[in-house]
Amino acid sequence: MAASKNKDDLQSVLRLNAELIETVERLQKANEQLREELNLYRRKLFGRSSERHVEDDSQLHLFDLGEQQVENDDAEDDEASQPRRRRRKKKSEKLPDHLKRKVIEADVPAEQRICPCCGEEMPIVGTDISNRLDFIPAEFFIWEIHRHKRACCKCKESIAQVPAGEEPCGLTTPIPGSDYGFGVYTQLIVNKFADHLPLYRGEDIFARAGMLIPRNTQFGMLANIAALASALVELMKSRIVSGDVLGVDDTSVRLQDASLPGKMRTARFWLYRGREDHPYNVFDFTESRGRDGPAKFLRDFHGHAVVDAYGVNDGVYLGAQDQIFAACCNAHARRKFVEAKPNDPVAAARALAFYRGLYKVEDRAREASAAERLELRQNESVPIMNDLHDWLLQMNGDRRVLPKSSIGKAVRYALNQWDELSVFLGDGAIPIDNNATENELRRLTIGRKNWLFVGSNRGGRVAATMYSLVSSAARHHLDAWAYVDDCLRQLASGSTDYERLLPDVWRKEHPESVRPYRDAEQKARRLTTQQRRVRRREARVA
Repeated sequence: MAASKNKDDLQSVLRLNAELIETVERLQKANEQLREELNLYRRKLFGRSSERHVEDDSQLHLFDLGEQQVENDDAEDDEASQPRRRRRKKKSEKLPDHLKRKVIEADVPAEQRICPCCGEEMPIVGTDISNRLDFIPAEFFIWEIHRHKRACCKCKESIAQVPAGEEPCGLTTPIPGSDYGFGVYTQLIVNKFADHLPLYRGEDIFARAGMLIPRNTQFGMLANIAALASALVELMKSRIVSGDVLGVDDTSVRLQDASLPGKMRTARFWLYRGREDHPYNVFDFTESRGRDGPAKFLRDFHGHAVVDAYGVNDGVYLGAQDQIFAACCNAHARRKFVEAKPNDPVAAARALAFYRGLYKVEDRAREASAAERLELRQNESVPIMNDLHDWLLQMNGDRRVLPKSSIGKAVRYALNQWDELSVFLGDGAIPIDNNATENELRRLTIGRKNWLFVGSNRGGRVAATMYSLVSSAARHHLDAWAYVDDCLRQLASGSTDYERLLPDVWRKEHPESVRPYRDAEQKARRLTTQQRRVRRREARVA
């Protein structure tokens, strides 16, 4: 019996030991998963926001950069040994001629103008001119309109007067009966939607110039202007949905709920970005992330919508069967592997290497036509995507890749959306990712950090209209103030030629209002990216 009891005790201990081992393994996996999430949150809070590839130790020296590093060090030594040259001012830093100038005459006192040798006044033989840029805060002024009345003193019946709004100077306000002129309305729009200032800061700015305009008055002014500009924004929308490809993205915003005093709920701003054939950005506002908003906006659209995985899985952007097709964003899939680098640097580096090859093709095809881009993708991108798919299947079948690990989630995400991720291979007009739409949406998210919430559904619709106007102007590098002011003047005068007010058309007619330094910055960024990738390819070959 003692032997039987000892045997039972041994079995009990073994079972307990097995259970403890299982518990420890489960806790270790949970601990590893929580540690990955913690590291991810830390990187999002404190790390670099850029996803640009940077060679580091986590890549495990996939490419030998030793010689390149030595060359770079030598180049730095050579630069350090050379004497520094005085930096010449850039053309953009020179003071423009069109600015008003106030001349200061600086001459010596009268007693110093007499020559001590001959006693005669010395003439001016030369003048040194120096320029200094200064600034005066914005100033208000008042249009005082005198509409004279003329009447016959004999019959006392004939009266003549210029009707309101038909003065020789033209309209002075976009809203009949308003106390504020075009400049005030334009500055209010630029403050809020181009410079991302909440209305209470606008109060301070206007007060600094000598006039207090309360924030509730400002909102009423914006609401009236939004109604005036709605026809132009509607034309942009119709042009976008008439195309074959558009980008869609959304972001959350806090919305005040009148039925819940002191509480907020989540609403959404949507951005619909047309491609190069219809280069406009149109925003929409909805009180939820449901499919009703996108379905209403896209009911006349037939083509491909570039979206994220949420749009594919929940059908948010798919307004009708066999009408709207999803093209998934490869940048989202790539981002998953960037986040998985701490978990499995070797596997993540392998996936990122595939994506570097894909984006290298896209760089070369950037200025090409849709047909040329499609041919290049078929010849070079398709083999890379096939290899990536085979590798994903291999990783998905590897038992060492835990499903809940960050690398496992990245692999599963890419496989689940694979058909949509591959759509760009069959159409040169479809972009490989939705980065352009995300970048345009940042204009709103920057403002959201300042104004924090939307006061009402009406306020959200007004903001969507104004953001559509300002964002489309910024997309074409226009002077927002000049563009908005001219649009308000044309619309207020009753003009229905909305075609001329489209930002791409307006840009051609007003070259003086184009910001050339923005065009130069964009070209310089593209050139820098291309040069960086060329250097990386040359380093690998070496």
